Amino acid sequence: MKNVVLAALLGSVSLAVPAFAEDISIALHVDPSHEMFQVGKRLKDAIETSTDGRFTVTLLGTEVGGERDHLEGASIGEYQIALGGSMPMSLYAPRYAASDLPFVFNDSASARRIYEGEIGEAVQAEMVANANLRLVGLSVRNPRNLTSKKPVMQPADVAGARLRIPEITPWVTIWQEVGALPSPIAWPEVYTSLQTGVIEMQENPVDLIYAGRLYEVQDYVNKTEHVYSFFHWLMNEDFYQGMSEEDRALVQAAIDESIVWGDDLAKSGESLAYDKLVAEGMEVVEPDVAAFREKAKPAIRKVAEGFAPEVRDYVLSQID
Repeated sequence: MKNVVLAALLGSVSLAVPAFAEDISIALHVDPSHEMFQVGKRLKDAIETSTDGRFTVTLLGTEVGGERDHLEGASIGEYQIALGGSMPMSLYAPRYAASDLPFVFNDSASARRIYEGEIGEAVQAEMVANANLRLVGLSVRNPRNLTSKKPVMQPADVAGARLRIPEITPWVTIWQEVGALPSPIAWPEVYTSLQTGVIEMQENPVDLIYAGRLYEVQDYVNKTEHVYSFFHWLMNEDFYQGMSEEDRALVQAAIDESIVWGDDLAKSGESLAYDKLVAEGMEVVEPDVAAFREKAKPAIRKVAEGFAPEVRDYVLSQID
């Protein structure tokens, strides 16, 4: 009798849990307070709901490594989805890594065309061939702006200035052409480097400028808006190919919806960050961006020669 009761209980439990539930691990290299982690949470809920629990989603953060660790883990199937910044393009599709070039694009829509049409198909092919990763979505990032202790209106205002930028070779080349002295410094060291005068300026989206409390060591946000870039959502190709067409459609729809929600969040967050920086005493400056773009052109043309022909031509079309 006990065995009959136990069997009945087990049967009732099996009805409550999908028999073939599969786990999707999503690796996010950002802090849990970051907007992209919030997008990850929404994506988790959307996938689990749309698939009626046939997929369960686990969110993983920096406890399992940094961005490169996550990308490599997704490549071998340790994680099914990973979030990348600019690194996926520079690592796996360098001949197409033009969307975040400084002083090239006027808005996110222009930068996004690198991922559309025939160029987009080529990017996808490079990602799959070189990393076993499929690009399944792009989340917009707020444009990058220059901060300083004096207002920056013209390229002459950055001449000889020690400027912190990420260690991205094309960025160094372009900022040198503009006249600055680029200093690649790790983000955790930026505040102290500004405080001690090791560097005089830095550039970042306004949400990071606020989060890093740079208003304590810088006085001006100069709206150069010189980079429009994206977060890349990447899926392990073997996992993608192993899903049924129905599940692919459901998961992709969940990704698309979560990205739209996140883009709205990022945009509202940008306005809020500006308000907070002004409240902390920073002044927002509208520089002569056209003058910066003109000054950068020779370096951009040089950098563009290293891209695939169709990318080179598109980049040059944006500056001529």
